[in-house]
Amino acid sequence: MQIDDFEQIRYEVADRILTITLSRPDRLNAYTPRMAEELIAAFGHAGEDDEVRAVIMTGEGRGFCAGADLQGGGDTFDWREREREEGSDTPRDGGGRVALSIFACSKPVIAAVNGPAAGAGFSLALACDTRIASEAAFFACAYGRIGASPDGGMTYFLPRVVGPSRALEILLNDPNMSASDALAERLVAEVVAPDELMDRARAKAEKLAAKAPHYVRMAKLLCGQSIENNLAQHLQLERHGIADSMATEDLRAGVEAFFAGETPEFSGR
Repeated sequence: MQIDDFEQIRYEVADRILTITLSRPDRLNAYTPRMAEELIAAFGHAGEDDEVRAVIMTGEGRGFCAGADLQGGGDTFDWREREREEGSDTPRDGGGRVALSIFACSKPVIAAVNGPAAGAGFSLALACDTRIASEAAFFACAYGRIGASPDGGMTYFLPRVVGPSRALEILLNDPNMSASDALAERLVAEVVAPDELMDRARAKAEKLAAKAPHYVRMAKLLCGQSIENNLAQHLQLERHGIADSMATEDLRAGVEAFFAGETPEFSGR
């Protein structure tokens, strides 16, 4: 899928920062199969675009993402039945593939949570590398309210953010968490006034965009894999990462700037 084909998200690049905006404001940006496919394509493009150094994801209007769009009723997300009709025995997994596309993207991803992030929307925010919330935001697991099993990476990322025991407690109790509640749980890095959200997200993205791309890519990769690897495996990954960095122009520029007492400008080479 090409960027020009996007209908439910906006893809805008300015000054090395990509802003992905979920764009179904009349439905609080509720998640659809079409939106999932567009997000997968968007993060794929972002990972390959050398002009993109950082990504901000936010929602248009009052919501970040209010979860799966169930306007069509329970059949709307009956993946198993729809896949059988299309000749496959494998259930569709749009939300999971979106989480993988964010996780695999080599660029840092900031969720600027401007409003409700519920169900699949909460999963989407959790899959990002860091989260900033507006005071108008709230977070809810929500799956249990309709008898659905959590998906979209929620049960992978939530335990890694708050710990396994606390994650299960949040899932089972399923509270509506305000932005301040989310900050107390360390689900978000900071909370700001609604009219300051995008400026703050952009300032954070600009700082990330100024860092050496190899460093950012490896920091994200290594932290993402650290829990699954044993120590020997992980030290090997670190060894390859730092060896590869030695061959970059950015490292040489960084060392020269360090000894000169200057701030380096990293070119991405």
